[in-house]
Amino acid sequence: MSKDSNRLEVLREAAIDLRYLLNRGYRKESALKLVADKYQLNKSERLILYRSVYSNSEAESIKRKMLTPNMIRDKDVWIDGFNVLNTIEAAMRRELLILCDDGVIRDFSQVYGSYKISQFTISSISMILEELKNLKASNVRVLYDSQLSKSGIIAGKTREIMGSLGLRGNAEAVKRVDSTLSKIDAVVCTSDSVILLACKQFFDLAGYIAINKIGRTDIVTL
Repeated sequence: MSKDSNRLEVLREAAIDLRYLLNRGYRKESALKLVADKYQLNKSERLILYRSVYSNSEAESIKRKMLTPNMIRDKDVWIDGFNVLNTIEAAMRRELLILCDDGVIRDFSQVYGSYKISQFTISSISMILEELKNLKASNVRVLYDSQLSKSGIIAGKTREIMGSLGLRGNAEAVKRVDSTLSKIDAVVCTSDSVILLACKQFFDLAGYIAINKIGRTDIVTL
């Protein structure tokens, strides 16, 4: 979806209705269909609404776990590799970013089942690792979903950059990234709401980089 002001206003109206239904206990899927049909939202707009809008209780549950940058020092940090990488690349391409109800900044690039190495890939990986070094993380683990194409190559590039920076940690392609990050006793970096609802603590690394390093001042709220 483009950042067309008229469509954004329609989405904001739809978001009000969806929040109301979620706070009244409606299931998200059925509430979304009701609202999206009312406002005649297309597939991309439905995805935006689904990933951006939460009930008050869910949003607060996630917000309570969110760490600030100064809280990363001396902590182990585990990263949902493709999730964070996609958001940073979207930020660099000047694509739509939304500050969602749970306080997390998300992109809507819809990269599923594959990953294409682009002109932004290496610089995005470098930005991630340099920022964690600057924030004094004690050890960094980057997990890439092994079911996605190029996961092994990207993990190898990540290890190379990690070594060149003198950053302690590892990067690997693994199965079940979501379940691993949901259970780990470390700081998690992802925008995946399923992981965020299950994990103990997290840092919105991609959102932090988008604002503070890429300089995105056009982040949208619904």
